Amino acid sequence: MPPSKRSHFFLSALAWIGMPALCGTLAILLGQDANWDLRNYHYYNPYAFLTGRWDFDALAGQIATFYNPLLYIPYYYAVTYLPPKLTAFLIGSIQGLNFPLMLGIASHILHRNRESDTAIIACFLAFAGIAGAGNISELGTMFSDNLLSLPVLLSLLLLLQCIDRLVNGTWTERMSILLAAGSLVGVAAGFKQTSAVYAVGMCIAFFAVDMPFVVRFVFAFVFGIGVLIGMAATGGFWLYEMWRRFGNPLFPYFNHVFHSPMAQAGDYRDVRFLPQTVGEYLMKVFCFAVEPREISEVSFRDWRIPSLYLLGLAATVRWLSMRLSGEIRKPSFGPLTETPSMEPFFFTFLVFSYLAWLKMFCIFRYAMVIEMLAPLGIWLLFRKLDDVVGRRRILAMICIGAVMVSTVPADWGRVRWGEDYFGAELPHIEDSNHTLVVMTGTDPLSYLIPLFPPQIRFLRIQSYFNLYTEPTGYDRWMAERIAEHEGAIYVLYRSSDRQATLDALKAFGLEMERGGCTWFKPRMEENQGAALMFCKVVKVER
Repeated sequence: MPPSKRSHFFLSALAWIGMPALCGTLAILLGQDANWDLRNYHYYNPYAFLTGRWDFDALAGQIATFYNPLLYIPYYYAVTYLPPKLTAFLIGSIQGLNFPLMLGIASHILHRNRESDTAIIACFLAFAGIAGAGNISELGTMFSDNLLSLPVLLSLLLLLQCIDRLVNGTWTERMSILLAAGSLVGVAAGFKQTSAVYAVGMCIAFFAVDMPFVVRFVFAFVFGIGVLIGMAATGGFWLYEMWRRFGNPLFPYFNHVFHSPMAQAGDYRDVRFLPQTVGEYLMKVFCFAVEPREISEVSFRDWRIPSLYLLGLAATVRWLSMRLSGEIRKPSFGPLTETPSMEPFFFTFLVFSYLAWLKMFCIFRYAMVIEMLAPLGIWLLFRKLDDVVGRRRILAMICIGAVMVSTVPADWGRVRWGEDYFGAELPHIEDSNHTLVVMTGTDPLSYLIPLFPPQIRFLRIQSYFNLYTEPTGYDRWMAERIAEHEGAIYVLYRSSDRQATLDALKAFGLEMERGGCTWFKPRMEENQGAALMFCKVVKVER
């Protein structure tokens, strides 16, 4: 085998086998995932969907009860039937596929720029991309941000690799490529609506490409159609289900618009981290490195996006000064004759994806794709800031290296490994056929429901969904189920929420039975301070 082919084979094996295996191994070394969302809905939602508990339980996963369960179905089966370490390895390995996709993106752009040592530099940039605080913290977990990054990155890679056909191909070829690329991003957005920021960014990015305006508009429009097709494929059934049940396809979000009687007339969005002033909009980017609690529930540190931001400002200032001095001319968009540079597309995609993220969510994890692509962006910006090849390469490597060394991944909660995923020894229940369990507080507890006998109904009478002063349609429905129930009733709550539990029980005509409590602490909960309580309750005559 010639040396060039051996090098290519080695690089392909490293990208598609070695790096995923490394990520899977790292997922095991980090410890078993025990994050809040896992305990709240990652495991329960697919269980409820597959077993038809939608009209049986109520609000078990709080607001997240109403999230699309489709993405989590394979995870449910893996947790249920596979050893925990194997589950983590498989998830981590799939997440490791971000590396070859970023390697392909970097290789294509560097090759177009006629960079020497393209393969080595692309490997360095791809590795720097997956070594970010967000990606490392999510290895082996089902947060899904670094899983849904896969179709987004694949869409970007497809557009980069097919730019020649987009320019010189038939309109049938062009439409096929655009629909395919849009569908990939749409698939991600259909699974989880937070990925829609990348659909916004990529659609707008077409307007930055050196093409006639009409062509740019058509490309963006057809790409947008592809996004809608992808969203319909993975999320359409769930939007319809929410509409059929509640008259709100985004239930409970934006219920002040749809006015479903089953929820309050609010938008239910998490607005804790959204910027409020112009200064916050401009400076929020530095929270990734200096004030992480302003964009995340847990601490971390990552200079990738702030560095990209600062270098982007510097490159813009240099470009403006060169324009004013006449060193560069205003671009003119003529007929499609030569393949345009995709760098403007790449940077516009990053900028508008970030702006959409800033406006819609401003939550650290949802900027995963931007984090991964930031090292490549940093490298390209140094190219625009310094015309001396050797110097700019050294400066770029120093910058990216410093970013990698200073990175501190987030900790969403890990526990020691065990023979099964949850390590829960549940309280004994004498008659599961005639037992009702109510849940209180706002701590995530729904992961326990699939471990109980399936005949037991679970009603969450207190949660983030129904903490409002006015009762919702769900509150009235649960009150009816409690009133008509004949048999034992228990309450499941965290011991630190005792007073809130007593208040919630009182609101539903219930009270704890003296001496009827047991406590337990699953291995999944070993990093939580307070134990779980399981207490018998009785109805109070009104």
